[in-house]
Amino acid sequence: MVGWCKLKSETADNMTIAYSLETNQSCDGQLIFDKKTKKITVSKITSGEYQYLTSAFICPLRNRIRKGMELDKKYMVMTG
Repeated sequence: MVGWCKLKSETADNMTIAYSLETNQSCDGQLIFDKKTKKITVSKITSGEYQYLTSAFICPLRNRIRKGMELDKKYMVMTG
């Protein structure tokens, strides 16, 4: 599976990340990464037939976050 993500905003406390999965490259879903707790919450689930795969996407996304993300740059994240 492959996922797509874009950093939409960042503050001292959290990061707002748009995401989508598989062939949907629209990044129409939204995740919030809390920098203090390192928890990722789903604010808006991505559309399409791959909605149930969001939880499988979160673990590889953490690696992308550790590597760093630029605002509004789309990243491809391989999930397995």
